[in-house]
Amino acid sequence: MMELKMIRCTAAVLAFTLLGGAALPPERSAAGPAAGPLSAAEAERFADTFFGRPEVKEQLAGAVITVVKDDEVLLKKGYGYADVLQKQPVDPEETVFRVASISKVITATAVMQLAEQGKIDLNGDVSPYLGDLQIPNETGTPLTMRDLLTNSTGFEYGDTPATSTTDLTLEIPLRQYVKDYAPAVTRQPGAFFRYDNLGFTIQGYAVEHVSGRPFGEYVRERIFQPLGMVHSEFRLTPQIRERLAVPYSGLGEAITPYATVPTELPGGGMLSTGADMAHFMMAHLGGGSLGTARILKAETVSEMLKPQLAIHPKLPNMAYGFEFSNQQIYNGQYVVEKSGDEEGYHSALWLLPMQKVGVFVAVNKDMELRKELFESFMDRFYPGGESSPAGGTFQPTQPSLERFAGMYGDLRNRMWTTRIRTEEGRLIVRDPLGEHVLYPVEPLLFRDEQGVRAAFKMNGRGEVTAFYSDAKSDSWAQKLPEPQPYTDVGADHPYAGYIGHLRQLGVFPGEKDGGELFHPDRPITRGEFAAWLMGWSGIASSRKEPVFGDTAGSAYREQIQAAYEFGLIDGTDGAAFHPDRPITRQEAAVMTWRLARRYLHAVPKEARLSGKTDAWALEGVRFVAAKGLYGPEAIPDADGSLDYQSKRPMLRKEAAALLSRFADHLL
Repeated sequence: MMELKMIRCTAAVLAFTLLGGAALPPERSAAGPAAGPLSAAEAERFADTFFGRPEVKEQLAGAVITVVKDDEVLLKKGYGYADVLQKQPVDPEETVFRVASISKVITATAVMQLAEQGKIDLNGDVSPYLGDLQIPNETGTPLTMRDLLTNSTGFEYGDTPATSTTDLTLEIPLRQYVKDYAPAVTRQPGAFFRYDNLGFTIQGYAVEHVSGRPFGEYVRERIFQPLGMVHSEFRLTPQIRERLAVPYSGLGEAITPYATVPTELPGGGMLSTGADMAHFMMAHLGGGSLGTARILKAETVSEMLKPQLAIHPKLPNMAYGFEFSNQQIYNGQYVVEKSGDEEGYHSALWLLPMQKVGVFVAVNKDMELRKELFESFMDRFYPGGESSPAGGTFQPTQPSLERFAGMYGDLRNRMWTTRIRTEEGRLIVRDPLGEHVLYPVEPLLFRDEQGVRAAFKMNGRGEVTAFYSDAKSDSWAQKLPEPQPYTDVGADHPYAGYIGHLRQLGVFPGEKDGGELFHPDRPITRGEFAAWLMGWSGIASSRKEPVFGDTAGSAYREQIQAAYEFGLIDGTDGAAFHPDRPITRQEAAVMTWRLARRYLHAVPKEARLSGKTDAWALEGVRFVAAKGLYGPEAIPDADGSLDYQSKRPMLRKEAAALLSRFADHLL
């Protein structure tokens, strides 16, 4: 659900927000008509070869893969173990995986069923489908179901702090969850793409409200049962739990079993098997039917699989529920896809509608093999297609390139910063993935040296407003205005770059003194650091009753509560948090490390430390030390060791350096 996955000069060039009437892109492989996998034996040989690679086999806990073509399941096979300790092999028929955000295409299918029946108007205001639950809208433009389906809601946030619980008896209704976390619409709906977990969960509630039945019950009766998806659910029932693959961390440690929050989570709570997902893929590839069962009309499925949101006509972002990602590995074929990430579970589904071929894979360990697997699949069965990293014949002038230069803040993760500059007639992009050269293809479309496409969006005044690269496919990045300087932080201040960077990203909440003073040498409090950290991550604040007894009156109580729910802070009911006390450098390091581990699936780092650090903080301090997340206040010794000065209070300028440097060293 919390993936970090790793845009639109003139009216003629503009890639409109909605491309609903566009035909599927006709790009084809340069090698001519592609046959794809021709037999079950051929598909199995491919999978055996891939999962037999030493670098895959050594890291794997368990995996399942299914391949379908036309109305036939060519492959459904398990590799490795559902339970490593018990040596229980993965069974494609019986072993259940959390498919995480692949749940969204199930939810979108349910929405489209109700749209077919005339009960939901995709282009109308969504409010009537939510009953008495209200979503504040600051834009004057109605929020529609189409906006929800295409991740273009304009919500102030799309991720919430609480998405799972180890209390398997806890029942959290979908309605209550939406009420607790309903966001405000702060950008024009339909205008910008930003991955939105909460938007799909709100869709699920709309299904529940409009149908008059619990979401999980509706999906079970209208999708799972007709398609024979006998081991698929949106809640962790005892029967499902018996079949659930054990989740493992990247280090191979078993993860404590957990349930989702809410209990039935439309945006990411589905549990399923490889065999069941084969049925779902065949239904969509078959025009909405499987055997004698029909879940959607053929024209509805066709609409679901078309590009609906794109930063450029040749670089689509969203269909209805389905996405487009890493398009450089499609080899000229038309592919829609959806991936899912949850702690200990990672999955992906790819459909080639023109070829009537689908692939699904899931693993039960924090590891990444999906892009490599699909790239290998496409190179094996659909070779050829676009491969040259060079641009087209279009050659922009230097002044036209300069309009793209600037800093761009990711609309989903403020921590992800993209800096673009011009250099000798070229566009140079610097982001957490490194530096890339952009080669022009068309006025707003580019391609880097690896063949990854990127594009820009412009408004009606000819101003560049957004940037997107297929290397980070979950959001556009908004071009940011130059930050206003603080009067007490001069341009030559050693921390000026860090402070200006975070101010540009809008990290500092409720600036005092009219926004003119930063007080760089003042210690930052525990409450304020929690607010910076949560705002920097882009995760919603929490309106729940504070778990800490002394935070109710704090200006940062909602961010502190969100940090607690997200696992960045420990505590118990009524415990004290001391929000006004200065935070120590080791405390700040631990909170940052926990965010990296929880949100980015980071693994522990080794670093040579000198000075004193408490045992409970060592992992966090080693992480920030290894990644160099500090300013000039900390200087490594000649032998490479670092005194992080763990126990002294962190100053505001030092906190800015920590987060700013982290934004440039995420990966």
